[in-house]
Amino acid sequence: MDRFMQRLKQFVMWGGRLVVGICFIWLTYLVFDLSYILAEVKQLFRNFWLVVSMTCFYLAAFIIRAKAWQLYVGKQISLKVFIDGVLYSLFINHLLPIKAGDIVRTGHLAQSGKVAWKTALQSVVVMRLLDLLILGLIAIIGILYLGLSLSYLFLTMVLIGGGLLLGLLLLKEKWRNMLLVHIRQIISILFSAKGIIIFTLITVSWCLEAVVIFAVTTEFSLSLSYLQSLWVNSFTIAGQVFHFSPGGIGTYESFMSLALAAYQVPIKEAYTIAVITHGFKFIFSFAAGIYLILSVPISWTTIKHWVKRKED
Repeated sequence: MDRFMQRLKQFVMWGGRLVVGICFIWLTYLVFDLSYILAEVKQLFRNFWLVVSMTCFYLAAFIIRAKAWQLYVGKQISLKVFIDGVLYSLFINHLLPIKAGDIVRTGHLAQSGKVAWKTALQSVVVMRLLDLLILGLIAIIGILYLGLSLSYLFLTMVLIGGGLLLGLLLLKEKWRNMLLVHIRQIISILFSAKGIIIFTLITVSWCLEAVVIFAVTTEFSLSLSYLQSLWVNSFTIAGQVFHFSPGGIGTYESFMSLALAAYQVPIKEAYTIAVITHGFKFIFSFAAGIYLILSVPISWTTIKHWVKRKED
């Protein structure tokens, strides 16, 4: 049974990755224009203060997310430890083709000596579940209230994929029990005073991150509103469940292009916006990585040990 479950999980994940990868290759073949992309990048960076504003809002999003994480853990640990952990997660996920960032985030908190590995891991999982919950709510609001139109075929694929992933979690007793524990934890958070603050902070952080997309689209003279940009960002990030390359290259561009196209943005411009936005996030993540390597270095041996760790 376990072997069947493992194979089914791999089939669902790699099936989704294959579909997304084919979409990215097809999009790139149709609309990739290097000279057009470079011209738009040059135009964007001519507006120095716009780029500075994008950077500040994007950094603020991670700082606020780190504050929410600190509140959840509830220990006397410096906010800097949580900020560095969140930035390490971002850097590693943009560096490696596997999503190992959250494991490094867990290890970084655990090595502070004030939180056990199990507690650190549980806190990271809960923060990620809250991220997904908020992104899902934003996506639903976008579909219901922002005049969004997506094809029935696409919605059917999303529902089938999501249903299969949820089914996989519920079929295996260990995963089912773990999911139920975290769901109870999420519910207890949402109905507490501290939980409302945490939920609000995470929501604000995603709102700040959406400013990056909104700023880039303004350079294309598009009529995309901030709320639409917020939905596009949420939809794109949620699609990273099919992450198969460093930083989600291909997945990010495919989902953002589709989301922008749903708002009648021409596909060439949608693809170019996705490439530029993703490029900005890569630059930011590697700049953060340089800071982390210089200020709080973690050896590759330590990272590999954390990734291989089987506990919990």
